[in-house]
Amino acid sequence: MKLGEILRGTDVRTDAPELEISGITSDSRRVRPGFLFLCLRGGRHDGHFHAGQAKENGAVCVIGETPADGMNMLLTASARETESVVWYNFTGRPTDGMTKIAVTGTAGKTSVVFTMRHIFRSAGHHVGVITTISALAGNDPVPLGECGGSSVSDLAGAMTTPDPEYFFGAAAEMKARGCDTLIYEASSQSLLLHKTDAVRPDAAIFTNLSPEHLDCHGTMEEYFAAKARLMESAKLGITNADDPYMSRLPEMFPRKTVLTCSCDPARVSDTDVCAIRIASRGADGMEYVYFSDEAVFRIRTPLIGRHSVVNTMQAALCAIRLGTDPMTVKEALADMSGVDGRLCRIRFPKDCGSSADVFIDYAHTPDSLAAALAALMEIKRERLIVLFGCGGDRDRTKRPKMAETAQKYADFVIVTGDNPRTEDPMRILDEIMQGLDRTKPHAVIPDRRDAIRFAVNEAREGDLILLAGKGHEKYEINADGKHPFDEERIVLEAVREKNNPQS
Repeated sequence: MKLGEILRGTDVRTDAPELEISGITSDSRRVRPGFLFLCLRGGRHDGHFHAGQAKENGAVCVIGETPADGMNMLLTASARETESVVWYNFTGRPTDGMTKIAVTGTAGKTSVVFTMRHIFRSAGHHVGVITTISALAGNDPVPLGECGGSSVSDLAGAMTTPDPEYFFGAAAEMKARGCDTLIYEASSQSLLLHKTDAVRPDAAIFTNLSPEHLDCHGTMEEYFAAKARLMESAKLGITNADDPYMSRLPEMFPRKTVLTCSCDPARVSDTDVCAIRIASRGADGMEYVYFSDEAVFRIRTPLIGRHSVVNTMQAALCAIRLGTDPMTVKEALADMSGVDGRLCRIRFPKDCGSSADVFIDYAHTPDSLAAALAALMEIKRERLIVLFGCGGDRDRTKRPKMAETAQKYADFVIVTGDNPRTEDPMRILDEIMQGLDRTKPHAVIPDRRDAIRFAVNEAREGDLILLAGKGHEKYEINADGKHPFDEERIVLEAVREKNNPQS
């Protein structure tokens, strides 16, 4: 592709627009002859220091924010913003003509994306999604590279929002497979790093905000500011009026259309949509009346927990505003199944019956853990057992808060490991234990596999078990890298061993 086409829409100026570019990268080790090299500044590396190596490897064009000594470079005010646009152009502007919906917030992003996916598929659309769980074109996986969507990471692992190379590459693959709609998660880090700046969403959904990623953002205000950036480019906003942060968006963007949702019946007159007559149907899910000026109808969803009311209400409002018939929305929400790793109930085969129900959830913050446990509290008959840990090389301030939250709701707490990465696993456990009341029923079992076996053996008839933190993940990350770890399989093995101790 010609350099001039690649730079379309950027602030970069060149006197060689006809220069042929064969590839783009921000990793000097991946440069090949004919490549364009982008100098990106990161937490550990500065691409400007590798511009010379990129030239030696065959880069015919180098773009950066400051000149490198003795090197002819093209300059930009923001290499991150330029990165998004050049990949958008290089992949053929794939999101042009597609309906684009972005979802951001601390919790609920994946659930809302898959709820939206189900609604739009029910309405006859061909949908592509990019989420923490996976990237899909229809039902077909779309690969995000060996590093799970990262251009420079040495550690394989899925990213909530892939780097532009993989994000727009996936979008191009989705469009080639006939997708007319793209629904994706927009993480705060990706918004801060301008990963998807080239996309102008038709709608942006803001779920909620609670302490998370403060090791990256520093304060909650900075965290919120990163999330709010999404509204700058979105045509329509759907926000949670019950969240103290997200409720501020209408005032922040007075010239934009920002619609509000609430689960408080008292707010039926001052929000765009309100859920009224909310009722739990136990293990069969939730029901409520969707009330707005545009439509009033009863929603029944098999998704359990009050938080699923907010998630489905926001998805319904977004779909209706983008042209979906309300009755299609109602029927879609009634027949959708759960989302992988989001309060996902393990279905035991007949030869492997369990006396306890076991749920797997991605909850890894105090607020998301509270939401998952509160949902299970509504349907529990006997005890609620929760197993959780905290990830290494991540926000340490939440660790004791996770313990406090677990004990607030659960009858028995099991503290264990969860992706320690390069941190000392025992130090993580010690910091979690600072928030634990040791006089209440609990166990500390560092090995997560052993902890799951313990939970299964500890459970009695009618108990509920929540395995929190890993959700859809089928791996464990420690100092040696990533290793296979399938919680559902481990649970099934443990149940079989419990039921057949002599086999």
